[in-house]
Amino acid sequence: MSEKAVLTKVTETVSANVNDKKKQAEQPDYKLIPRKELQPSPTNPRRRIGEQSIESLAASIKTQGILEPLIVRQKENGFEIVCGERRWRAAGAVKDEHGKLTPLETIPCLVRELTVEQVLDIQIHENLHREDVHPMDEAYGYQLLKEKLGCDIRELALRVGKPEGYVHNRLKLNSLIEEAQKDIDDEHLPLVYALEIAKYTPDIQQVIYGEVYKKQGRYERSDYVYEPIKGQTIPFRSFVEWINTNIHHLLGKAPFSTKATNLRDDGLACVKCPDRTGAAVSLFASDQIGRKDACLDPSCFRQKSVRHIEVKRVEIAERSGIDPLQVPLVRSWSYSDGETYLGSQSAVVIGGSKRGEDRKPCGDSVSAIDIEPDNYGKTLQVCLRSSGCKIHWKESKPSMNGLSSDTSSNEAAAAADLESKRARREEIWNAKVAEVVRVRVFKEAAEAFEKRFGITSVGVEFFPQLLAKFWRMSSSGDSSNLKAVVKTLLPEWVGESGDFHVAEGRSGIERIKTLKRNVQFRVLFLLIHGHKGSLGYNNGYSSQTEVRQLAREFKVDYALIDAEVRLELCAKKHHEAHKAYLDAVQAKKKDVAIPRLFSEKWDPRD
Repeated sequence: MSEKAVLTKVTETVSANVNDKKKQAEQPDYKLIPRKELQPSPTNPRRRIGEQSIESLAASIKTQGILEPLIVRQKENGFEIVCGERRWRAAGAVKDEHGKLTPLETIPCLVRELTVEQVLDIQIHENLHREDVHPMDEAYGYQLLKEKLGCDIRELALRVGKPEGYVHNRLKLNSLIEEAQKDIDDEHLPLVYALEIAKYTPDIQQVIYGEVYKKQGRYERSDYVYEPIKGQTIPFRSFVEWINTNIHHLLGKAPFSTKATNLRDDGLACVKCPDRTGAAVSLFASDQIGRKDACLDPSCFRQKSVRHIEVKRVEIAERSGIDPLQVPLVRSWSYSDGETYLGSQSAVVIGGSKRGEDRKPCGDSVSAIDIEPDNYGKTLQVCLRSSGCKIHWKESKPSMNGLSSDTSSNEAAAAADLESKRARREEIWNAKVAEVVRVRVFKEAAEAFEKRFGITSVGVEFFPQLLAKFWRMSSSGDSSNLKAVVKTLLPEWVGESGDFHVAEGRSGIERIKTLKRNVQFRVLFLLIHGHKGSLGYNNGYSSQTEVRQLAREFKVDYALIDAEVRLELCAKKHHEAHKAYLDAVQAKKKDVAIPRLFSEKWDPRD
């Protein structure tokens, strides 16, 4: 659009101001103004003007002069260029036939009295309606106009004459991560891919960005590494399908209620969250989400799923009068037990799942929670092997020596069963304490390790690669350590909330490099030692001998931490006993017995 057309449009629209308080704009004053008295506008949305374009225009100005005058407005220290900054720059780059600079001394201008709003209107129409406008300049211009005028996206779209979805997508480019913005400038990343990446939070953008390019493998010393081939993107359909599969979580299939307000510390329910497709429909194509509402924050979705299980355990425990940790977690389709759940070798499902609903009910059944992916979070009725149920757990036959397993009286059996249950409660309580204690021990030991050893000889490139490799190995083979220890302590050291994700390839290495050097050393320590003392399956207590050895090596007071944690976690009725225990530990008294809340006979055997 030419300046004359812009000027005509602005002159017509100024008089039609919504408040009807502004007078008809006066005719512009034509002047030849010294080039040095002109200055670029701070609100000009066009920030990328190529040198080649300037040189080409300068050559044209040399032979034909400036055909269209600049639109300017007077300021205290000169004149602000409203339209024509590229011509102003080219006028200062004119050269003679010998290549010597011969800039124009004066430049033809139309001097206007314009408000900030009128300036923005002219600049938006002059710069953002060009076919060759850079998408990042367009994004900046829309953001500037939105902020200056205080309008929403709908009003902004009407103002610039573009569809609301188009404007919304361009605005999102302003939050695009730096790596992607640079790739756009370098013409490596097509705009359609950049628009897709920009829809998400920066942390998720980093993950998606790591998948956008094709990769090539090469040997780096003894390792075979993959690195992206800039400029060679994977097919767009495959790219979107990867995002739909790995980033989006359909809220209609969430294991928790999307209206729940007790699954996040801030009480935000999914139905009111802005990080979902339903809250930003204009950003997504209809064939991408259709009528389905999907979560755009995988970390939050996972955290809510975990919190949902915790809340259900508390609800069931309160109804049953037991500790929440005594409510079993069950994998209904798994035979073997896991670290934190029971399989069918220890729990028979009676109801609540597709499996086992034809089994006979019994008086020993208890409520459990299914963590099988297809039935995640559902309440089950199960009969535990430890219950001694005669219906679901048949008595063992006499052994080879002819002795029967039922040699004691009914009273003795009942007493033994009661003691067994008390011992189990004692084990669960001590397992709960041990998990908190070992993480605190690891924290202090890692900090001591970092201060004691300065691994300065390991290069700034190699060490993050080593750490990223350890991280990925842990995520595939020891994810419980990664989650329970490393990701628990990292936020405190880094000062960030949320899930710290390390992806495959170069993006994962770059993520590690965002950590300070001393924190990198601590993470290495945790990845090596964090598995020690981890809980056994079914919340069973595990030996803490290795954790105590580590504490001694780095002069961490294990006994004191243990006593402090017991006092923090115990119920009010046990507070007095644990306070006395902590006082005795602080006083360095010898042979102080740890309070046994449920069973004196339980032996940790470590």
